[in-house]
Amino acid sequence: MLQNDMMHDMREHLEGLAQKGTDLYLDGKKVSAAELAWQCYVNEEAVYMPDYVVGQDGRLIQLRYDRVRQT
Repeated sequence: MLQNDMMHDMREHLEGLAQKGTDLYLDGKKVSAAELAWQCYVNEEAVYMPDYVVGQDGRLIQLRYDRVRQT
């Protein structure tokens, strides 16, 4: 159950970012918060770190997860 809670929390976090206008990417493809959370969940043993892309105004405009091995 703990893993499901972690996926739910990640999805909520990503949905909040998306609602504020942040685009979410997985290996160069724009994805939904649900898809990104799911891929991170099913690849939980992989080590990955997002790249944060900030606009000229200092606002987060993209969150990019690249090189995540998708199952």
